[in-house]
Amino acid sequence: MAEILRLKEILHGRFIADPVSPVRRTLFGGQVAAQALRAASLTVPDDRTAHSLHAYFLAAGDASAPIVFTVERDRDGGRYSGRRVTAHQGDSVILSLSCSFSRPTEGATEFQAATMPAAQPPDGLATYELNPLRTFDLQARVPDDPDPYYRWPARLWLRISEPLDDDPNLRACGVVFLSDLCTGLTRMPQCAETALLTSLDHAVWLHRDRDPNEWLLVDLHPVATSAGRGVYSGQIYDQRGTLAASLTQESLFDRVRIRQSNT
Repeated sequence: MAEILRLKEILHGRFIADPVSPVRRTLFGGQVAAQALRAASLTVPDDRTAHSLHAYFLAAGDASAPIVFTVERDRDGGRYSGRRVTAHQGDSVILSLSCSFSRPTEGATEFQAATMPAAQPPDGLATYELNPLRTFDLQARVPDDPDPYYRWPARLWLRISEPLDDDPNLRACGVVFLSDLCTGLTRMPQCAETALLTSLDHAVWLHRDRDPNEWLLVDLHPVATSAGRGVYSGQIYDQRGTLAASLTQESLFDRVRIRQSNT
């Protein structure tokens, strides 16, 4: 993970990420979003940390090709910085991302309405097998879940095993990477009848600085489906139950059409 977040600046505001595979295959969207956020973070003042992003996945990326990230500096205010990032491969734009950074301050209130669901601690659970070609050194463990899901878990502990540097923006990028894993639409009753779920857009709000080298619980749940698309939301908690981040994603959700006779 540390390696894929190590970008090279090739021009002012333009960065490149090396290929992650010797053979052609589809990129994991969480990787591209995390790298785009990293590119943006390299252009803001040192005292500013990412607190929100909204990414649109525009085309499938190729893991065997480099990615070029172009950062537009929208504004640097007294406390906040806004950036826009486009990720290119050849002539194709594969991702467009808007993000905001702030200078950390002590807030007047600390509050969270969401409560972490009951979940067995990760240390006593078996490892859940991920695809290491797409998720690198991300580890997963799945607690018992009383709510049914189809095929992929919608509640799971995640962490990055290789240490990231002590940089709040690198930690934010790590949280964004794991925020795109799995989907809350697996809890939809029609999920077994759908084509698989290509991500369209992904939004993350980073409420608190948390270390993705420590176990974080990702809890996902569906919101609605219509017009061939589905929306789910989720929360990310640390082991003490503190809400670290919230997320929302829209994905394709096309039901498999069954030809029916007119008779």
